[in-house]
Amino acid sequence: MDIYIDESIHDRANFIVLAAIWVPPDEIRIATEALSECGFVPGRDEFKSSMKMNGNRHAQALRERFRGIIGRCKIAIGICAVNERHQLMSLAASIGTAIALQNPTENGVIYLDQGIKPRWTGLPTGYLLNPDCDSKTVIGIQLADCCAHFIATILLDELGVARKMVPARRVYPGNDGDLELAWELWASIRYALAGNQPIGDRGDDGFHEPLFEPFGLVFSDGCDPSVVEAAQRRFSSVWIGCIH
Repeated sequence: MDIYIDESIHDRANFIVLAAIWVPPDEIRIATEALSECGFVPGRDEFKSSMKMNGNRHAQALRERFRGIIGRCKIAIGICAVNERHQLMSLAASIGTAIALQNPTENGVIYLDQGIKPRWTGLPTGYLLNPDCDSKTVIGIQLADCCAHFIATILLDELGVARKMVPARRVYPGNDGDLELAWELWASIRYALAGNQPIGDRGDDGFHEPLFEPFGLVFSDGCDPSVVEAAQRRFSSVWIGCIH
């Protein structure tokens, strides 16, 4: 399976999120179909997390279709400070290595968005690099863009920088209250965030608690300590048991 990587930059909180999404080929086909079915032309139009969503039902529908696809893939996260943008390639390589360690028999291509300037660096065994990708033609980059936006939204909430509420009925039908958008996003992609290794020992019943290490979570050396702390609180373990 191939890896697609894009970034989300947030000056006000001093972090850049790199989202690496590990995508089965069938999901690329489904994403292309979703683009068409939501009124966009593949190869000409694209999903961008920066596009206007308010009142744009086609963009909203595509974002939700992409969210469903992302939830069936696997997500690794890299985080650095804003002034480390020139080191994004090194961070991308570290994310690729973290993914490869969990899946040593896999191989594929690592696709980088045009905003990530390629520099020489080591890549995981079995993977090739395809840099400077046009997201209009490489739809996996559009999925990574959407994913990076979701991760950044969750992290901004955890830092207390930006908190958005949504109707609770989106998750709990019939409930008239509100809940955090960050929680809703996390709940919808948490299986994609989970790796293969459970955390903790087996219980008396012989089973592990449904708490897993992340699929991939790496930080740059210069990452803001407050950002590292917030990201570790939110992403360093993934609960895959019942949350309702």
